[in-house]
Amino acid sequence: MAEKRTILYIEDDAHARNLVRKILQRDFDVLTAQNGLEGLDILKQRTPDLVLTDLNLPDLSGEVIAARIRAIVGEGLPIVAMTAHNEKQVRERALAAGCIGYITKPIDSRTLVATIHDFLGGRTEQLGEADQRRATKEMQATLTSQLEQTVRKLQEDNAELRNLERAKTAFLTQVSHELRTPLTVLSGYIQMLCQQLQADPTVNPRYVELANMAATGLQRLHTVMNEVVVMARLAANQVDAFMAPVLIGDVARQAIEEYRTALERRRLRLEMSGDCWEQVIMADAALLRLAFSNLISNAIKATPDGGAPIGFHIGKQADVLHVRVSDHGIGIQPEQLRLLFKPFYTNIDVNRGRTSKTDFMGMGLGIGLTVVARIVEAHNGRVWAESDGYDEQACPGATFHILLPLSSQLAR
Repeated sequence: MAEKRTILYIEDDAHARNLVRKILQRDFDVLTAQNGLEGLDILKQRTPDLVLTDLNLPDLSGEVIAARIRAIVGEGLPIVAMTAHNEKQVRERALAAGCIGYITKPIDSRTLVATIHDFLGGRTEQLGEADQRRATKEMQATLTSQLEQTVRKLQEDNAELRNLERAKTAFLTQVSHELRTPLTVLSGYIQMLCQQLQADPTVNPRYVELANMAATGLQRLHTVMNEVVVMARLAANQVDAFMAPVLIGDVARQAIEEYRTALERRRLRLEMSGDCWEQVIMADAALLRLAFSNLISNAIKATPDGGAPIGFHIGKQADVLHVRVSDHGIGIQPEQLRLLFKPFYTNIDVNRGRTSKTDFMGMGLGIGLTVVARIVEAHNGRVWAESDGYDEQACPGATFHILLPLSSQLAR
C-alpha cells in the first residue's frame, strides 16, 4: 500500500480545521495549524507535500505565509489558498505571493479530495505579466502599511512596558522601605520577649515555644524583605557589586550551612563535588551567597522528603567557573524553563498555598530566581536551567548552571 501524502492545513477556525481533516484524512496524512506562525513551525520540522492555507489568519496573512514558505523550502512545494472572497483581486494577490491556485469557501466536500489530487498532480493557476506586476505592487503596499502599523504598536507597547517596569520597581522600593522600620521594631521586641521568657524558670514552656515560633516567622519575613530590596535595587541599577577577592568555596559553604537544619529535618543530603572549591575570584561575596542560597532553597523545595541527594558542584568550563546546583526533584516543564527567571513567576501550583523556603513544594514570592539572574548578570556571568520535564512521581529533577568569568581571578 502506497504511503499517504502529507497535507499541511493552516486555518484559525476550529470547525473548518476539523471538517477539512475529516474530508482529507482517508486519502492523506493531514497536519493542522491554528495560525500562521504555528504552521511555519510545523513546516520547519516536517515538509509536507502540499500546504493548504486560509488567507485571512489572525497573525499572518496567507500572502505572507506563502512568501515565507517559499523562502524556507523554495519553489517546489505547492501552496493552495483557501478564501471566502471570490474577487479577482484577492485571487491574483494569492497567486502573486506564490500560491499555485485557490479554493473558494464554503468547501465542497464532494470535490475537495479530487481538487487536492489535481494540485498535487501539477495543476496551477497562471497570472499574466501585467496582472502579476499589479498584484505584487498592491501586495507590497499593503505589507508596508502593515509593517508600519506593527512597528508603531510595538513602540507603544514597549513604552508602556517600560512605564510598568518603572512603576513596579518604585512600588517594590517603597514597600520595602515602609516595612523595614516596623519589622525592625517588631524584631527587637520579640527578641526581648524571648530572652525574658527563657530566663524565667517559672514561665510555661508553651509560651517560650510560641515566642520562638514568632521569632522564626519574623526571620522568614526579614529574608523575604531582603530579597525584595535586593531585586528592587538591582532592577533600578542602584546596587553595585562590590568586587573583592573571594574564595568561592567559602561563599558556597556559608550558603549551604543556612540549610543544614532543614536538610536534616527533611532527611536530605547535599553532596559537594568539583575541583574548584579553593578558587579565588573577584566577586561580591554577599550577593553571590544570596544567589547560591536561593538555588539551594529551590532544590530543597523540589525534592521529596528523604529523596535523592542534592548536588553542589564547582568546577571549570573552559576559561570560566562553572557552578552547578542539581536535584532529583519534581522537575520543570520544558516550556517553563525560559520563564523561570522572570519576576514573580513560579512553576509550583499557587493554589496549594504552602509558603516555605524549605518545605516540599513550598511557595515563595517568585523573585528568588530573578534575584539569582540579576546577581549573576552583575558579575558578568550567565545562568540557565535544564530539566527533562515535570513529574511529581518520577522526579526527573533539574539542574541550574552558573558561569562566572575567571578573567579577573587571583592566584593563591
